[in-house]
Amino acid sequence: MKSFIQLLAISFLTFMLSCSSDSMEPIIPDDSNQVSENFVVLKTGTLTPQSSTNTRGMVQLVRDEDNKFFIRLSDDFTTKFSTGTVTVYLSTSQSLNLNNTSTYQLVSIVGKSGEHFFSLPGIPDEKFTHGIIWCGAAGIPFGFAPMN
Repeated sequence: MKSFIQLLAISFLTFMLSCSSDSMEPIIPDDSNQVSENFVVLKTGTLTPQSSTNTRGMVQLVRDEDNKFFIRLSDDFTTKFSTGTVTVYLSTSQSLNLNNTSTYQLVSIVGKSGEHFFSLPGIPDEKFTHGIIWCGAAGIPFGFAPMN
């Protein structure tokens, strides 16, 4: 019985680590990005809650006057934060497929409600049509937003 419990604990830990990010390095939320006051909204979508969460707000792709790109979560953004591993992704559909890396782009972990700006290395590929709020600990969707 003790061996079974140890095996179960190791399996659960492995599952949690594999769901929360692509690498073993923890992702530190970084919404302290400097965004100029004048930014242009290129795409926007309203979040639809999933998995019985209270997820709401908007996901936007924005470009600032320095031609830098960001994912913005609106000032009314909220979701369930009790798991501690709420992650923002861009995806090719409303369903995140972590088994196919060509269908998503990891943006960042988010740890609190409200407005956030997450910097991107450049303009995202046009194939990414949805913003996804994902619970890494449970491996379930918390919300999606089709971005037009």
